[in-house]
Amino acid sequence: MLRFVRAGLAAAFLALVLSPATAAEKLFKQSSLDEAAIKLEAQIKSDAGTVAKPPAALRRDIDAAFQKNDFRTGMLVLGQLVTVAPDDASSWLRLSRTILQIKPRDDREKALLLDRASTAAYIAYGRAGDRNLEADSLSVLGRTLADREQWRGALNAMRASLELRETADLRGQYEKLRSEHGFRLLDFTVDADSISPRACFQFSEDLPGRRTDFSPFVAVGGVDRPAISANDKQLCVEGLKHGERYSVTLRAGLPSVVKETLAKSAEFTIFVRDRKPFVRFSGKAYVLPRTGQKGIPVLSVNTQAVVLAIYRIGDRNLLDSLLGYEFQRNMSRYQSERLANERGTKIWNGELAVESKLNTEVTTALPLDQAVKELAPGLYAMAAEPKDVVSGDYGQQATQWFIVSDLGLTAYTTHDGIESSSTRLRAQIRAAASKCG
Repeated sequence: MLRFVRAGLAAAFLALVLSPATAAEKLFKQSSLDEAAIKLEAQIKSDAGTVAKPPAALRRDIDAAFQKNDFRTGMLVLGQLVTVAPDDASSWLRLSRTILQIKPRDDREKALLLDRASTAAYIAYGRAGDRNLEADSLSVLGRTLADREQWRGALNAMRASLELRETADLRGQYEKLRSEHGFRLLDFTVDADSISPRACFQFSEDLPGRRTDFSPFVAVGGVDRPAISANDKQLCVEGLKHGERYSVTLRAGLPSVVKETLAKSAEFTIFVRDRKPFVRFSGKAYVLPRTGQKGIPVLSVNTQAVVLAIYRIGDRNLLDSLLGYEFQRNMSRYQSERLANERGTKIWNGELAVESKLNTEVTTALPLDQAVKELAPGLYAMAAEPKDVVSGDYGQQATQWFIVSDLGLTAYTTHDGIESSSTRLRAQIRAAASKCG
């Protein structure tokens, strides 16, 4: 209950900090500063206590303190002034500038003063009634947030100030800060190991949604209409080919969600290499009959042979293995060896010859009945890796978990439909139990 009361008081107090009429028109909003504004004004009022002097007398005391370069006293008296005249935006802005004039005693006080200066400037902006005062407040706020290394907030505040009033000094600071910390290209990667290669470019800020047409800002040499996808902070050129070289240009003006565009065009020469030798299995689980066909498909890329090892889990460790972390997951070489030493046995290892088609997945069935003469019912794990790739102890190997079963299911037609042997067995068990009961 107390939490809801506090939330209600905070909401009411925020309504006083920024009235609905002015808040709706403001270009800059930041929820963390809204909360800080509530706390700062409450703290200032608490520190000021009962103020006996009128605003005019307080302003004279402030001027006298500044003539002596006594900024700490000026800050205290300004706190009294905004207590008795809380709607005076110019006093809040003067308080912010005064705090920035104080030489901090240590890093802790420096952080505290910068926090208070930025919050006071934000309050001044919220209560300002003319564009010039708004622009001044945002300019101080942007510079102070930059000193606090809150780059996104600083850039947004500076840009909002420039939209209200253009000044050469602030424009220079904004452009410098934008080039260093604004929306920009960070890096690029080439996904060459997938079936359909792509080149992806990472940015510092989120990109617009899927409905945005990025084609005017992306050019690929020799490709008229490149396939482009964007997700969060990444933009990708899809449908590339292995062994090909591409020239990709990202043009200036490429948009982001933070009202900033790519400042400069960037050109890249990208080579898509062949896929690395790779092995995987087609599914997580596989059930084999004890007799009959025993082939497990192995999918390989750019290798002529696959190195395999098969492990059988002992009956006593069957339940722990089924419930354990490793079940149905790929294992490392270390985990495979530990499985053989602690919970099971390595029953076979060898090589499987496979056809190698450049950059193409090839499926080859491993004939278990030829590799292992007798497979007893139970739980097995088969680890695989390309012959020419030697993984470390903790490198992941493709792992196929499978079960060899000697259970079967019989179904037959009766007068009331199809019935399975498992259904009849359950009925017989229930009948026997009722007789015993």
